[in-house]
Amino acid sequence: MAIVAGGLFLVIAPTPYLVEQPGPVYNVLSTIGGKPIISIDDRKTYPTTGALDLLTVTVSGDPKRGASWFEIASAFFSESDEIIKIEEIYPPGVDSNQVDQEADTMMLDSQAAAKGAALQELGEKILTNVRVSVVQKKGPAGKFLKAGDILSRIDGEVATGIDQVRAKVAASEGKRPVVLDIIRDGKKLTYNVTPVQVDGKWRLGIFVSTVPEIPVNIDIEIGNVGGPSGGQMFALAIYDLLTPGSLTGGEAIAGTGTIDVNGQVGPIGGIKQKMYGARDAGAKYFLAPSKNCSEVVGKIPDGIQVIKVSTLKDSIKALKAISAGKAKSLPSCN
Repeated sequence: MAIVAGGLFLVIAPTPYLVEQPGPVYNVLSTIGGKPIISIDDRKTYPTTGALDLLTVTVSGDPKRGASWFEIASAFFSESDEIIKIEEIYPPGVDSNQVDQEADTMMLDSQAAAKGAALQELGEKILTNVRVSVVQKKGPAGKFLKAGDILSRIDGEVATGIDQVRAKVAASEGKRPVVLDIIRDGKKLTYNVTPVQVDGKWRLGIFVSTVPEIPVNIDIEIGNVGGPSGGQMFALAIYDLLTPGSLTGGEAIAGTGTIDVNGQVGPIGGIKQKMYGARDAGAKYFLAPSKNCSEVVGKIPDGIQVIKVSTLKDSIKALKAISAGKAKSLPSCN
């Protein structure tokens, strides 16, 4: 009976930890349920080969009970899994619904940025808007702003993005309201919102993103996947589909990284799990954001080559080198 009770404890007892593991892998040049993950209606597209693998991370456990002690013990002896504290994903006061909502919003924003980056790389001029993507209902802006509002000006200056918003909010020090000019359903509105201090930082309780206006009908359907880290692979796939020939040269290539409309590749979380997911899916090459290099060194699984990239141009250059049999000349994290 003691053995049974001990085993039950390992399964049901709450813990303060979660476990990150390699998640499903999606070749964004392929299909889901018989439909292309990426479809482009009003431009000429070209057949391609190989794979551009988008990588994911799954999390075992929930914000109330964490992962089981059995899952934590298994992760301790696993090369690919990572044990993390619950608050790294679910900060105090944030529930799973909020995390999922933000992940969905970031996925949509990453798709829009990927479309804009790919089209700009192909010579198109892309206009952008600063959009309110997340509004915390209990935050200072909760009773004024809505997700989807276009932020046109902040304190009288033309809105440029999240860095500007953070700087303006910080400069107010909560002593005065920040003036927000927005556009909602074609109407111009102005709100004065006073920041509050949270964890030592002044905040409005909103998240904004720079969203491009896309002149081409590009549809991306990736199923139940959230977060911004697929941006680089979406952009590469769109570029590949809109240019003659196969960018991969028939090779299986995986990668990760956020992307902005100007083609800058940014860092992501869970890169160790994603490298193992890429290796297990059969990819030989892995495109890693340069700002993740410190997390890559010493953790690369056998069987894949990790290639350091900072921009969409770097990634396209890398794929062309791989296709030409010159992968060994490409930069790596070291």
